[in-house]
Amino acid sequence: MKTILLLTSILASLGWGSAATAQEMVFVIRHGEKEAEGDDPPLTAAGRRRAEAWADLLKTSGIDIVLHTDAARSRETGEIIAASLDMERTEVPMTDTAGLMDLLVFDHAEDTVLVIAHTETIPGILFQLGVETPPDVKDDDFANLFLVAPVGDGAPVFVVLRMP
Repeated sequence: MKTILLLTSILASLGWGSAATAQEMVFVIRHGEKEAEGDDPPLTAAGRRRAEAWADLLKTSGIDIVLHTDAARSRETGEIIAASLDMERTEVPMTDTAGLMDLLVFDHAEDTVLVIAHTETIPGILFQLGVETPPDVKDDDFANLFLVAPVGDGAPVFVVLRMP
């Protein structure tokens, strides 16, 4: 509950939800915990529970669309969250970060978007969103919520929250 209140406070301080603000806000998370083996491993039971927890945490965030990759673990995370939030989702190839960025810039410029990505793609996505020094994501870390919110012509507001 404290995390939801903190997130709400951050969004309010950015002017989120005000009629005068028409900025894109991007939430970035890593897919939930995945099976240890296989070419395209699905989520574990813990990964599905994490996706449900993300959906619960983000239910009042104003997200308009969920973007995820075509990897089974990312797709399943996206399906769980999008179904829970009753919204659309769009799938992009895991290796097509440029295509993902095009979707953000051209198709969802004024939307609040949730991006579900991977350890190796999250730093690049954050960098392309204007985060000068994006953090690395460890292989065993599934608990980060990255929030990028443009403000004027300067560097965006960048917030990192941790799911308990």
